[in-house]
Amino acid sequence: MPPAQESINRLLADLRLDTPIIAVSDAEPGPLYEPLVHARGGTCCFAYYERWLKGETLVVERDRGGFDNPQHGCPGGQSALGLADGYPPWMAHFLTDGQGAPMGEGLKATPDLAQAFLDRSQPPEPGGDSVLIGPLKLEGWSAVRSLTFLVDPDRLSALLTLVGFWSDGIETAAPFSSGCGLLWRELLMQERDMAVLGATDIAMRKYLPPEILALTVSPARFERMLGYPDSAFLRRSWWQGLLDSRQKARGPVE
Repeated sequence: MPPAQESINRLLADLRLDTPIIAVSDAEPGPLYEPLVHARGGTCCFAYYERWLKGETLVVERDRGGFDNPQHGCPGGQSALGLADGYPPWMAHFLTDGQGAPMGEGLKATPDLAQAFLDRSQPPEPGGDSVLIGPLKLEGWSAVRSLTFLVDPDRLSALLTLVGFWSDGIETAAPFSSGCGLLWRELLMQERDMAVLGATDIAMRKYLPPEILALTVSPARFERMLGYPDSAFLRRSWWQGLLDSRQKARGPVE
């Protein structure tokens, strides 16, 4: 059973959040998810950010073209979403020094460290030939595999606090990964159900406004986050006062 829309609306109102909650769904495209936009070429999934804001759902289809001839989105994204079989043999050098690879990103100190990261990466296993990324559709709740908040630092702080509201430990991970990997794969790779800080991949940040970061959670954690009591910080004057001060600093909305 999906969470109540009223509970989601309550959280969005207390956050004063106007960006949609983005769901990764293990589903085939259909009328429920319209309007649809299909990933093309080697384009990063975050290049569709503005289209998510318009309510569109990105369809990432299984790609047979591979890294040399991508047809349905970034080939790294294909691997991270479980729609392709692993990485090419030069991938560790792609992440580091570029030797024998199309380029070198310099993201790890050595190819050995990069290879160790790749070896540990366990992609999800979609049930079909597509993964959908777009605004949450409660009618498709059973297919939802992760939920991502796209937020500024103030709201990220609130969400991190809410994630840990019922805990005395660490409830959020900040793993190294691609932006798309942080949307689903890294969530599954945690030893227990933890939130994942996202949008930290330098290569994909150009598609987002500079103030936007992400927090990704499992459906189970999302539902728990919705159950905060009226006495919680989100309903206290000092949280609302922070938002008021930010709005005042920005000036009146035209």
